[in-house]
Order: sequence, then C-alpha cells, then structure tokens
Amino acid sequence: MWALVNPKIGEREVLAAMLEVDADLVRTREGILLISNKSFASKAFEKDLSQLSIELLRPSFKREKKR
Repeated sequence: MWALVNPKIGEREVLAAMLEVDADLVRTREGILLISNKSFASKAFEKDLSQLSIELLRPSFKREKKR
C-alpha cells in the first residue's frame, strides 16, 4: 500500500487509516512485515498491529534493548 498525504498528518494516523480502508488486504494475507523508521515507536501501536498479525520492524532507540 502507499499514500500521498499532507505532511502535517502523523504517519501512524495515515497507516491506521490505510489499514482501515483496505482491511481486506490485511485479512487475506499472512505474515505482513512493516518496515519503518523510529517514528512508529509506540507500545500501543505495536500491539494494535500485532492484533492484525502485522509485525513491525524498526530500529531500536538507544535506551531500548536491541530489536
């Protein structure tokens, strides 16, 4: 999936909207891997993704255990 959006909208908001709009895509595919930057770091957001069977791969922060 991809989208062009206003840069003032948060990346997590955009992804959540994309997953909502194209929910069938997520339901019909197993093992989705989302590769992102550190801006997607959020325990709640990662939990939401895991409930959709989406694995988030992002760099670790310095204070985090290596991912």
